[in-house]
Amino acid sequence: MKWTYAEYGQISGEGWTDDMDCQRYGKLSEHSADIRKAIKNNFSGLKEKQIKDLLDCKTWVCRKQIMLKARQLQQAIGAEQFDDMNGYEDVIKATGIKLDAKEKKQITAAVSWKNPDAEKVIKKVHKKARANPVYGLFKVAGKVVEYKADGDLRDHENVALDPAKPVNELNETYFAKEILPHVPEAWIDAGKKDAKDQEIGIVGYEIPFNRHFYVYQPPRDLVEIDADLDKVSGEIMQLLREVHS
Repeated sequence: MKWTYAEYGQISGEGWTDDMDCQRYGKLSEHSADIRKAIKNNFSGLKEKQIKDLLDCKTWVCRKQIMLKARQLQQAIGAEQFDDMNGYEDVIKATGIKLDAKEKKQITAAVSWKNPDAEKVIKKVHKKARANPVYGLFKVAGKVVEYKADGDLRDHENVALDPAKPVNELNETYFAKEILPHVPEAWIDAGKKDAKDQEIGIVGYEIPFNRHFYVYQPPRDLVEIDADLDKVSGEIMQLLREVHS
């Protein structure tokens, strides 16, 4: 979109403006053939649906509206960096600028980035639950809070079942021994439950086919392998002689 805007949105006499009454903003129909040609030569990975969206005036007008709202937010909030997203929603509401879910998501993605040194983002404050750090419920300032997890750091582990012990006990023992020493801030996602036993963790079964069905076949004798190699080498040399003759 950046390339398209630079090439066709700033044409002399046809330039797009941020004014609400700009009638030409996003209209690319007369340039569609040239744009498609440029996409084919420089952005061949784009699919037809993406190209149609790029050429659709509605796409540009929608992005323009989001940009204008983002500028309004910047004027109301400022451009200073904040390292605490916990008050983000309240600050947006206080501006009085109405944003739907899609607009808020795009603006948030554009103005924020991951910062390991920033404050942890609180997902929910639990009023009746007890603190249990193993399952992501932490006691902070007299409240039990649940933090938002970083999806890029989410992982799963295979824990061996033991019929003599409950699944949750196995999970917690494994977690304390194998995970916490390496990732002290990790916790178990209590929302992942098996549909049958309703205990935390999905029960699965591993069938090692090689262990049960593999039949060992010893390699051929070296003399036999050397004979085959000599035969193939002779065939190659014969072909080369035919080419040069």
